[in-house]
Amino acid sequence: MTRTPWNRLAGIGAVLLAAESLWAETKPSIAALRIDEPLVIDGRLDEEAWQKAAKGGGFRQYDPGRGTPATERTEFAIVYNQDHFYLGIWCYESDPGGVMARSMNRDRVFTGSDFLYIFLDTFHDQRNGYVFAVNPTGAQSDALITNNVERNFSWDGIWTSKTQITEEGWFVEIAIPFKTLSFDPGGTVWGFNISRRIRRKGEAVRWTAWRDEVRTHNAVEAGDVTGLHGMRQGRGVEFSPYTTGRYRDTNSGDGFTGEGGADLRYRITPSFSATVSYNTDFAETEVDQRLVSFSRFPLFFPEKRDFFLEDSGIYNFGSGASSLLPYFSRRIGLSDGMIAPIQLATKLAGRLGDYDVGFTHALLAEQGELDQQNVIAARVSRRVFEQSSVGVIATAGNPSAELANYVGGVDFKFRTNQFAGDKIFAADVNVLGSFSEGAGGGEQGDYAYGVNLYYPNEIWDSELHYLEIGTNFNPALGFVPRRGIRSLEYELGRTWRSQKRSWFRTWETGGAVEMITRTSGELDSARIAFTPIDLELESTDEITLRITHDLDWPRKGFELADVMVPAGQYSWTKARLAVETTSTRPVWVEAALQTGEFYDGWRNVLESEVEWNPSKHFRFNLHYQYNQVDLSGGHFDAHVGSLGMNWNVTPDLGWSALAQYDSISNAVGFNSRIRWEYKPGSTIYFVLNQALLAQDGGPLLEASDLTLKADATFRF
Repeated sequence: MTRTPWNRLAGIGAVLLAAESLWAETKPSIAALRIDEPLVIDGRLDEEAWQKAAKGGGFRQYDPGRGTPATERTEFAIVYNQDHFYLGIWCYESDPGGVMARSMNRDRVFTGSDFLYIFLDTFHDQRNGYVFAVNPTGAQSDALITNNVERNFSWDGIWTSKTQITEEGWFVEIAIPFKTLSFDPGGTVWGFNISRRIRRKGEAVRWTAWRDEVRTHNAVEAGDVTGLHGMRQGRGVEFSPYTTGRYRDTNSGDGFTGEGGADLRYRITPSFSATVSYNTDFAETEVDQRLVSFSRFPLFFPEKRDFFLEDSGIYNFGSGASSLLPYFSRRIGLSDGMIAPIQLATKLAGRLGDYDVGFTHALLAEQGELDQQNVIAARVSRRVFEQSSVGVIATAGNPSAELANYVGGVDFKFRTNQFAGDKIFAADVNVLGSFSEGAGGGEQGDYAYGVNLYYPNEIWDSELHYLEIGTNFNPALGFVPRRGIRSLEYELGRTWRSQKRSWFRTWETGGAVEMITRTSGELDSARIAFTPIDLELESTDEITLRITHDLDWPRKGFELADVMVPAGQYSWTKARLAVETTSTRPVWVEAALQTGEFYDGWRNVLESEVEWNPSKHFRFNLHYQYNQVDLSGGHFDAHVGSLGMNWNVTPDLGWSALAQYDSISNAVGFNSRIRWEYKPGSTIYFVLNQALLAQDGGPLLEASDLTLKADATFRF
């Protein structure tokens, strides 16, 4: 019989399905205690409910001991009423002064501090859920988990936590409103796991799943919370109005403006919601890190705006690598790093049965020569097997031109934790097509597809990627750094873990090979990399040595700074040595030195970052990169630096300031932001952004933007 591509795909699917066996290991469980009255959240854990509730324990190490008993005792209990999920945790400490608490910044709970990392699988589907993390100072972090591995830490849920540090250790009390969570009201069992980091010992312990390659948020490895019933989400309405006052001072004039807007969210079902955002504003969004390009390809900057980040995991397509993104939300409302007005934005997101559904629409205001226009992104995926999915994606619209553009594609993602017994194996296949209207008339269509295999395990770690992108493939709402290429990449790593407490914890070595050709068959670029040393010491300091050989064949000359690199075939070798000190010390340092050939010349790079945490209230950060580039076409030095400061009075009230500079644009950017979350979900921001041009006579102010923004959240 003739073997068609569909026969081959069916054969591959049969093999993958056979590999996904049932998990025979018995999972731990804990019963939640139902109460009638709300608890007072103060971190003391002295209410009667905490004494009556069942206690969870038996924590074991996943780093460095891998299954050995934890050296410090940890216990937890779960209590709930009809409106809140309560969690109490007792983190005992044999050294009264051993609790490390260096950061009070939101979303920086992991830096130099002990912390707790809690995972909830509220649908008990063993693939999606929520993360809530807290450290001894009371700083919080939270995230959305998609398909076991994809984390969205930019999501900010509404919840409350309080901590207490005593001579016995540190203790946490958490209240999560059921209005913050999506869940099945009829479900009585949730997935649950919790891990604790003990910084002074470099030890990480977990309630269940004690392999280092498994994450606490891997839902398929989690235990269970039982006995849940009678929870309510209210009417499912969330209203978030805001108002802003803004003063702008630019070369073209200055003036004061005031605006208002609102987000309205309605839970159509407990797991599926609709959101409408009028006059969407992003004044409080963190600024991008300043970067300088040393290649012929565009730089990638991640999305930071909350409206687009929430539920963004639904849109993850294929491998999610920035080499091919059919939908990249920064295309909406941002143009060359500048904010473009969004008059109205709507979203449908969540789950409908076995389907994950996302639909985003934005109405863009007139901008320059562009008229008002609509852009749309839609994604539907169906859960199959235990951790796998098959889905489609589509986009329509072109924010940068009044030309039609459409993209559509299909992908299949497979994942199992029981490959060859207890190993992790993942794979994905994706195919895309684009249709676009040409600027000079006519139409163009082209394709892209990729295949990716992953084996991310403790001893051996391996990845294989293949990607092909047509010359005319054009996702106007996506990100593709280069077209008309075929890329093949393979990575292999080996880890040795110290069996005894010695001078090192882990030693990793590995290599990678990447070859990119044009679709015509000619070589475009290639890379061979070898990492003989990637060493984590017993102190948790790290040392890495990486040697790389690059080939590049630009068909057209291009500029680096003001130096022209001619078209031609280039080959060079470089080495990079990096050292990173442990964050358990008040001063944390990361330094790297890179030297070697570069195109037809030489490049030296010195990069350093220093962070000082004198107390839990203050953090200072200095980053500096120096590039010395000598090419046949000329010489230039590039300096890129930033200086940042955070002062947190409490976890809910803080001031951050960041100054950035690069010598290529000779520009200085300054951002100052005061953030006060006066109640969970309601915040006041005071933001100053300034752009300056460095000159011999001193800095010249090009633009200044001072904004006061207040928002609130009302839930019914």
